[in-house]
Amino acid sequence: MAIRNIESIRRMTARLRSDPHFKAMIARNNFATAASTAMVLDLNSRSQNDRHHYAAQWCEAEARGKWRRLIVERVRHARLDRVYFDFEYETDQKAFDDWLAAQGW
Repeated sequence: MAIRNIESIRRMTARLRSDPHFKAMIARNNFATAASTAMVLDLNSRSQNDRHHYAAQWCEAEARGKWRRLIVERVRHARLDRVYFDFEYETDQKAFDDWLAAQGW
């Protein structure tokens, strides 16, 4: 890698480290995961994409601790994606699983 590229990367890293929005984003997503739930969905389907958004809305409204979601494309570009919901507290994950079961998902 050229020295100019390395210097450019260093400058960009320094800008990101000083950016308050970036710091807040890292702080919001930096927590120990106590429990996780995985959903397998076709996010190209409107109804299943809506399920994903409703689940995220539930987490926003009901989770007591921090939570995050991670969307992972399945192997070999399959139509289905795996969506992980990670929770800071195990009680949030259990309540989320109960809510998913009540929805029939």
